[in-house]
Amino acid sequence: MRLNKLSVNPPIPIDALIHEIVYEQYKGVDSWKEIEYDDEVLISNVRVDLNTIFGHDATQKKISTEAVIFVDAVNSENIPAQFIPESKITFQGVAYRLKKVIPCYGFKSGDIRHWELEVV
Repeated sequence: MRLNKLSVNPPIPIDALIHEIVYEQYKGVDSWKEIEYDDEVLISNVRVDLNTIFGHDATQKKISTEAVIFVDAVNSENIPAQFIPESKITFQGVAYRLKKVIPCYGFKSGDIRHWELEVV
């Protein structure tokens, strides 16, 4: 029996995508050393898991991630062409900085199923 692509690589269920975020893409630093961002974009149907993850080196313990945001390739709305590290993401009035973008690919395809965005 051959499974169709949808059953092998289903999107994240829309019932689980209960949040929305404001995304401001990082543009760079201006001549005054101020960070510049593009205009705000409201991305809806995402999931935000607030979960502080600690990392450490030889000398100290540090917060490596404060939340992981799941953005689905099918069910999330207003997805940018790409997610850029150092961009600003606001959730429930709290501004976070995008540290790591993890594209998650479907089985047996080169298509992105969803992104996991680690923010601090």
